[in-house]
Amino acid sequence: MKIFFNRFVLSFLFVFLSIGISAEESTSSVQIVRTSTAETVSISDIVKESSKYNVIVLGEEHDNQDLHRFYETLFKGISDLEPTSLSLEMLEQDGQNITNEFLNGTITESHFLSSTTHWKSFKTDYLPLVLLAKDKKLNVVAANPPRRYVNLISRKGLAAYREFSDSALTFLPPAYSLEKYLTEDYKQRLTDLFAGGHGTGHGSENSYLVLGQATWDQGMAESISREFYKTRKKVVHLNGRFHSDRNGGVVHRLREMGLSVLVISGFVKDREESREFMKIADFVILTNVR
Repeated sequence: MKIFFNRFVLSFLFVFLSIGISAEESTSSVQIVRTSTAETVSISDIVKESSKYNVIVLGEEHDNQDLHRFYETLFKGISDLEPTSLSLEMLEQDGQNITNEFLNGTITESHFLSSTTHWKSFKTDYLPLVLLAKDKKLNVVAANPPRRYVNLISRKGLAAYREFSDSALTFLPPAYSLEKYLTEDYKQRLTDLFAGGHGTGHGSENSYLVLGQATWDQGMAESISREFYKTRKKVVHLNGRFHSDRNGGVVHRLREMGLSVLVISGFVKDREESREFMKIADFVILTNVR
């Protein structure tokens, strides 16, 4: 009995230390700032704070590897604390059934990857999150409207809705919602972005690009909202930081839907002025140069 007990304790300590080392390695290259106080905190402070919210939105720069690894550790910490669903900008809504089949073990990882529309870096940057959710038997929400439909809205504006089939409309937010929940600040930031080289430079066409962005935002917000109200589980959502920084895009729309949202944004040190941190998010994650 004593031998068994000693072995059990040693096994427990090994697992505990392994988890601790893993978390330490993933956070050693980042600095976490609570923006309301400007103090540097630990990942456990974010996990503790997350318990107060319905939705945790993680904003990222898509090519930041340190941030990817940090968010994996953060998602594990939050989902260890309470039942959680994972929501991803990087998967499109018409791939939800395929995603579910992979989570349920019906199809293989290779068939999941070959059958869904996802980003080029998905396997290295985001599949680890999906695999973590799969191991823990958590839901994964394919949050984004299909790109092919958003592209049409970006080219034709709300007139595009007249061309969509009934099937297509099931993957799109209602047309009225695109502008209804578009704040003036966010609209101006988008207009400036597109006029500065990311758009055509023509006012009417750039306004369509704004509607395209609003489609992404509202589509993701509705996916998250459906998941929360259906399951009553916390949702951790990952998207590009422009969608969620400064209470714009997805964040504002979720709050209009009655959800409480904790906003986290990650970027390279010195990318943003520290005096702006509080406007950007509740916590900012500062990483080394990529």
